[in-house]
Amino acid sequence: MNYIPLLLALGAVPLLLANWFIAAAILGHDCTLLYEGGNITECAGGLSEEEMTATSGLIALVLLVVQIGLIVLVRRRTRGS
Repeated sequence: MNYIPLLLALGAVPLLLANWFIAAAILGHDCTLLYEGGNITECAGGLSEEEMTATSGLIALVLLVVQIGLIVLVRRRTRGS
């Protein structure tokens, strides 16, 4: 039985969360409060905190697609050899 599709499906969620965490850490490393008493923040490149979270989610999805594509490509190459 071929377990690769099952392993990819089960590993996709943790990999997506790891990708999101890494992207959020990179984009949010310089988040600062705009006003001392308020809760308005500005992050990388003038993004708000909500925009930074959404952007890191999109980056995580793109990274997941690339990573799964590379896994499938390497699997096919090793199977063909």
